[in-house]
Amino acid sequence: MNLGAIVEVAIGLIFVWVVLSLTTIQIQEWINTLLDRRAKDMQDAIHEMLANPNLKSQFYDHPLIRSLTAKKRKAPSFIPRRFYNYPIVRGFTQEKRKIPSYIPSQQFALSLFDIAMTAGTESSLIQQGIYKIRDDLEKDKKNKTKEQAAIDALNLLADLARSAAATEAGTSITKSSLELLKTEAEKFSKRYPEHKEKIDAALQEANRLKSEIEQLLKKQNPKRKADPALTKLRQGIAALSVISPELNQTLSALLLNLEDYLTEGETHLAKARKNVENWFNDSMDQVSGAFKRYSQGLALFIGFGIALLLNIDSINLTLYLWREPSVRQVLATKAEQFDLAASTSTDQTNPYEAMQDFREQFIGLNLPIGWTFKDQDDPIFKGLGCAWFPTNDKFFGVPLYKIPGINQMTIYEFELKNKCLSPSQPDRSTNLLLKLSGIILTALAARQGAPFWFDLLKRLVNLRGTGVNPDEKAGK
Repeated sequence: MNLGAIVEVAIGLIFVWVVLSLTTIQIQEWINTLLDRRAKDMQDAIHEMLANPNLKSQFYDHPLIRSLTAKKRKAPSFIPRRFYNYPIVRGFTQEKRKIPSYIPSQQFALSLFDIAMTAGTESSLIQQGIYKIRDDLEKDKKNKTKEQAAIDALNLLADLARSAAATEAGTSITKSSLELLKTEAEKFSKRYPEHKEKIDAALQEANRLKSEIEQLLKKQNPKRKADPALTKLRQGIAALSVISPELNQTLSALLLNLEDYLTEGETHLAKARKNVENWFNDSMDQVSGAFKRYSQGLALFIGFGIALLLNIDSINLTLYLWREPSVRQVLATKAEQFDLAASTSTDQTNPYEAMQDFREQFIGLNLPIGWTFKDQDDPIFKGLGCAWFPTNDKFFGVPLYKIPGINQMTIYEFELKNKCLSPSQPDRSTNLLLKLSGIILTALAARQGAPFWFDLLKRLVNLRGTGVNPDEKAGK
């Protein structure tokens, strides 16, 4: 048995799988970006962690988190800025900020601590009520322009509430910021009277919750003298028991007997932050696992679609490479020169570009990839007919004029009358099960991922006798 020929066939086949996997990954990234799947999965996980939709909105609008994705709209070159502030235009030009798809654990902990420390303030409670009104408006927009203007005003009011909560939580700041917040809320009610009832309800609810929190904090008697910042954090966590009992229970467990686990030179607050960061990382590990399973399923679906669309039959391709030594040698040479890093450094903007890159890798090679239309009396069908391929004016057994968007004129215009859909290089096989098995095998290879196949490809290339790459030998 010719071991060299077997290695060359394996190199050629795996090289096709590497390029196919790269194409699959690029299309998958395009779909994930379009659907924003990573960010939505993280948002759902954080919603579960905070156990309160208003706290979730408060978290994502925190400056530390908002700075991860905030983008400024380009200023117009000649149109005055005040034109864009006009209510009718503002609804169409306001930039939509996307939620982040990645949040560092340090920023999560710092943002959560900041929210917890101000949780007992009336301004923070008003802010949560404002977020509830805003989120309800975003879910149900009837008058898009007018309600977008109201949403923008609510966002400004929420920013003011955040600043007021920070001053309210301080010890040397007066209550003027809270009074300013209430004054601006009243102005909003006059400007948008249809939302006056909701704003008044939010203010009343904030006042009621503030009273409950004050009664709760009066009952607390600290048993030992602790770090003032930690004491303030514990009071904020206690206030969360009125807003989100589940979050209060979680944070209380993370801070339980904190003093007993301190290492030398470690502060109480640093240990508390480390515990929260570990909690966040553990939760994100679960999200990453779920996203990985989703990505593998999506890669299998995309790989199957590409393999079927381009007729990439791994079984037929293996047999072809075994019969054609010149083709497999050229393919093996291209595999040796292939650079995975260069191929993954260019971002594709759409699936069409990814498919074009796949096609360019095999230009000049007469591989049995792709489909073609041939006359039904072509010699290649002699004795077989079109077999499992369509006959006459049928496309996979369906008359072309019955397919949506195709009429009889289209059939004659593209000369598809009496045509058969055939592989680019028919192997005279009419076994549909074997063809489907080859395509499924290709889809499974695409699901495995390009890095796996590229590592295996390098090993086979070295086995073929090309030696180690000089850059690798030099440690570059």
